[in-house]
Amino acid sequence: MEYRIFGPGGTPGENIRKQLKTLLQMDEAQRNTIAELFLRGEDDPWGRNIPRAVAASSMLPEQFSEAAGLVRNFLYSWREFNLQLSDIEGDLLLLGCTDAEIKIAIDLFDRLSVVRDKVWARNISRVQEVDGLPTIDNINIICDARAVFGGFPDGAETATDSYKTLLGLKPLVIMEIISSDNYGRERRMAVQMNEESFELFRKTIARAQEQFAILKGRIGSSFPQA
Repeated sequence: MEYRIFGPGGTPGENIRKQLKTLLQMDEAQRNTIAELFLRGEDDPWGRNIPRAVAASSMLPEQFSEAAGLVRNFLYSWREFNLQLSDIEGDLLLLGCTDAEIKIAIDLFDRLSVVRDKVWARNISRVQEVDGLPTIDNINIICDARAVFGGFPDGAETATDSYKTLLGLKPLVIMEIISSDNYGRERRMAVQMNEESFELFRKTIARAQEQFAILKGRIGSSFPQA
């Protein structure tokens, strides 16, 4: 007998077993919180902030991440491989779950069956967004004051000691962009802007936001929404 939820010839890794253990060790209230997040479409694994419902619960952030990750993967595979609940039940049995644990998991997946297709579509859409060029993970913008001395930074002028003269401070904006590709390779790039170039950057972003809103309005949404 082979597993079904992991695809043809697939087997569960240690991470899956750890996620499943976390989910099954949760109490009913914690699992209910996770279910409600999926039903409301607030289960985004790429979200930067822990959902407020999780922060207000007794769950630790890592518990939520592990349990929600397993639920998301099972819902995706359930749709992707055209499975039945009985297939998931069989896999849980192969994973060594007790009858009581299987009932807990199956009751949860049965409740979430109404959003199975939406979770699948959101996952497909998100993968397409990160495929290809590197995507931005974080942007840091820092307002700085650069000390301006006489002379030149490379010390080319050797005839005078003007490099010791502090002429004043110049306001600058430093922007750091942290990006990564779908292979997990991280890149960092930093640029500095004076007041004029920062204002040009701000106006360019504002124009792009307006264009993006127009594009969204024209295209609409082609994917199931929670």
